[in-house]
Amino acid sequence: MAGKLTNVLKSEIGGCHPYLLFVQGLVGLLPSEAFIRIRPSLYRLAGISIGHGTVISGPMRLTGSGAVTRRLVIGKDCYLNENITFNLGANLILEDNVSVGMNCLFITNTHEMGTANFRAGAVVARPIRVGRGAWLGARVTVLPGVTIGEGAVVAAGAVVVEDVAANFLVGGVPTKIIRELSITESSLPDSRKSQ
Repeated sequence: MAGKLTNVLKSEIGGCHPYLLFVQGLVGLLPSEAFIRIRPSLYRLAGISIGHGTVISGPMRLTGSGAVTRRLVIGKDCYLNENITFNLGANLILEDNVSVGMNCLFITNTHEMGTANFRAGAVVARPIRVGRGAWLGARVTVLPGVTIGEGAVVAAGAVVVEDVAANFLVGGVPTKIIRELSITESSLPDSRKSQ
């Protein structure tokens, strides 16, 4: 009986991370689009690996059980907009120079197919990786096990269910290739390209 109670308690409080909750409380007090360089420092205090030069526009939500802060790695010079959710059953890596739009959702947990009387079977976790220089528009959802290649662009509102090749623009639900991107392609005005 005591063993069963212990297992139930572990299950119920497995997603409770007191220090992370404290940091998220502090971050929640900061107005969006302000203190964008302070937020990364606060999240580092919670144990998240965040590279130099990365800015975060608003609060992030981390879910999962166990050592979730150790499973999220954010590279240097990234830009993360507000209200991004990271489900961290497995490792999730954003390489250097990644831009993530507002309200994006990264999900590492999924379920195996169960029987007809309960289809959501056992939970399995699969890592996500977003390659250097990639850009994810607002409200993009990235599903478990996906790798997004370097320099790829994912259009706003897309649901990424499979890997995205480097330097491709994808969009839709589920994502489909829109076109290949030139390595030197830029929509910046000529005056900004040289900066």
